[in-house]
Amino acid sequence: MTTTLNTVGLVEEGFLEIEGEEFYVIPNVDRLGPFLMSILSDTDHWMFVSSRGGLTAGRGNADSALFPYETDDRLHVAGGVTGPVTLIRSDRSPSEPAWEPFTGMAAPGIERNLYKAVVGNQLMFEEFNRELDLVFRYRWSNSDRFGFVRDASIVNIGEKPVAVELLDGLLNLMPDGLNPATYRAMGNLTNAYKRSEVTDGETRLGVFSLESGIIDRAEPAEALRASVAWSVGLDEAFLDVDAATVGAFRRGADPKPASRVTGRAGAYLLRSHQELDPGAATNWTIVADVGRDQVQVVELLGFLRAGSDVQAELAASVRRGTESLVGILATADALQSTGDRMAAAHHFANVAFNAMRGGVFVSGTQVDRGDFAAFLANRNRIVAARHAAWLAGLPESVDRADLIQQVRATGDPQLIRLSLGYLPLTFSRRHGDPSRPWNSFSIRVQDSAGRPVVHYEGNWRDIFQNWEGLCLSFPAYLPAIVSVFLNASTPDGFNPYRITRDGIDWEIPEPGNPWSNIGYWGDHQIVYLMRLLEM
Repeated sequence: MTTTLNTVGLVEEGFLEIEGEEFYVIPNVDRLGPFLMSILSDTDHWMFVSSRGGLTAGRGNADSALFPYETDDRLHVAGGVTGPVTLIRSDRSPSEPAWEPFTGMAAPGIERNLYKAVVGNQLMFEEFNRELDLVFRYRWSNSDRFGFVRDASIVNIGEKPVAVELLDGLLNLMPDGLNPATYRAMGNLTNAYKRSEVTDGETRLGVFSLESGIIDRAEPAEALRASVAWSVGLDEAFLDVDAATVGAFRRGADPKPASRVTGRAGAYLLRSHQELDPGAATNWTIVADVGRDQVQVVELLGFLRAGSDVQAELAASVRRGTESLVGILATADALQSTGDRMAAAHHFANVAFNAMRGGVFVSGTQVDRGDFAAFLANRNRIVAARHAAWLAGLPESVDRADLIQQVRATGDPQLIRLSLGYLPLTFSRRHGDPSRPWNSFSIRVQDSAGRPVVHYEGNWRDIFQNWEGLCLSFPAYLPAIVSVFLNASTPDGFNPYRITRDGIDWEIPEPGNPWSNIGYWGDHQIVYLMRLLEM
């Protein structure tokens, strides 16, 4: 493996180390059919990216989207419309149209490669242009503190200096306060409420908000949160928030940068002139996040003006996220050492997606007294009140086996039943797959103080599949999972649609909706229960 990226093209498929992180390289990715990728995070980020560059992303759930939440077929054609956009004019070919990396079919002399981190939380696109002797790259990663991070660079791989005019940024940035049901149903009408503005030209901080809540009633509806975007690098660049600049730049025009745009989709565009010696590169970073209130925007502005090493703090935050993600998945035995590197990478990915659905146990077999008491109070207030003194006498942290022994000693069948169903899981979330639009998801992994949220939720069938694999690492919880399974199954073959820490969630019958069905079939119950009992 090497720590330097290829500057001559013709990369080979396989593993490659980049800045201390291991990636898998897919050369000539445009020769494959489009495919969808999920970019992982240790917190509440969600991002789905097409191999053609289109994407959707946000925090928590689809209602807090930075880019519109769409199904994968739409993401495959969203490149250049939603998400990253780049246009480059070079003095090596002044009469030719601007080079637009990752847009349309690759012309002769164009090579497109894709790099995905083995950990799953970073993705890099790379395009070589043989005619211009230039390479353009950008990489997505995420930071709990800052949001979504896009690092980009242009490299001169020719033998002569080159001057380029650059337009690079993000299109169709969503303001806070729009949900998919609204913008899909109302379409362009939602644009009428959008406001994009440069809050601070020095730090190139852009704010994307609604003029007001989208409501047709004569009542106040202030929009108190916004999406933000800012950048470092390209120190002489101008910030433009007008998406129409893309078309003007493509036509060879040089419009005046807009600092405020209303009634149209948001854009964050950097315009810069760069001169590159042979072998030289220019690098920059665009960062964006959702759901920032006024206090947070002012704090961000203060951070950017403080003169600290922003790039270093960004890199450190991304690195902490990677370490945290690896640590979470290590508890479920994701780290495998073997002579077959591909098998180990597949194993890590399988455990990652299994854990994101089913969760991992917060502290192994150690049970937090406060959380256990909260669980009992939520499930049965009478039982919790009846044993309040006993609960108060428990240690703050108690081993599960000791806890169950004490529970059985009380002789209270309701307390025993509830305790056997207690699963202190975290990191769990529902489907996050845009190809399944009916399967709304919610990611709740930490509270406002940064503490892990003990919670799980998932479809009945899916979550037991995930828990089956999880129990290979946590066999002590198998009896509890069997208990939850049986309590969520009826003798006549019905199962609730969704299992959550708070209980079961039945679907609502919708006679005209072909996707609305109550539960699953009895054969699922038999097969799944047999697997759990065999374990």
